[in-house]
Amino acid sequence: MTPWLSVVIPTIGRQTLEDTLTSLRVQPESDGIQVLVVADTHGAVNAQLDYSRKRVADLGLEWLELDAGMNCVGQPQRSFGAKAAAAPWVWFSQDDNIAAEKSLAIIKRAIEQQAYPRPMFFQMRTYWGAVIWQTPVLVQGNIDADCLLFPRDIAHQVEWGLRYEGDLDAAVRAFNLTGGDVAWVDELVSVGRPEAEQLWWR
Repeated sequence: MTPWLSVVIPTIGRQTLEDTLTSLRVQPESDGIQVLVVADTHGAVNAQLDYSRKRVADLGLEWLELDAGMNCVGQPQRSFGAKAAAAPWVWFSQDDNIAAEKSLAIIKRAIEQQAYPRPMFFQMRTYWGAVIWQTPVLVQGNIDADCLLFPRDIAHQVEWGLRYEGDLDAAVRAFNLTGGDVAWVDELVSVGRPEAEQLWWR
């Protein structure tokens, strides 16, 4: 069965990947999603990355690897993972963030409310407690990878910028590909680097 959503998660083998995956798996809508964990294998592959590979396999999720010739905070891995996505919609996360409670239901509802597929920019809570975006404008500091949900054809075309702000680059490219026809969805779908009390399923 074709999944309704692909989630692309670049990783360097952080232990927090377990919480990222759990935050997706415990939601009822997770039965219909594809999770693509894309390892950054540039440089020495550490024991934690080996453990993550095994854990992803044990969970029946998809493990991909990309040595992009550099370490670049997961941006090449996001481009690579998006091109492997099978679902009609592609969402992006990080291996030290979690999906917010009911985020998959929120995303599913937002998709159903669209008259046609177009990029959507959701909100997330940062590890310092701010919510982004604050206003619907694409500027540095007002978008994050976890905010971005793209139709698959857009996700396949977007190359993430090879810099820390590559998430802004991806959002701008999606914006330009659609002539600015995007949806800003005032709903929280992700929590950055959560504290223990923010692991809502415990």
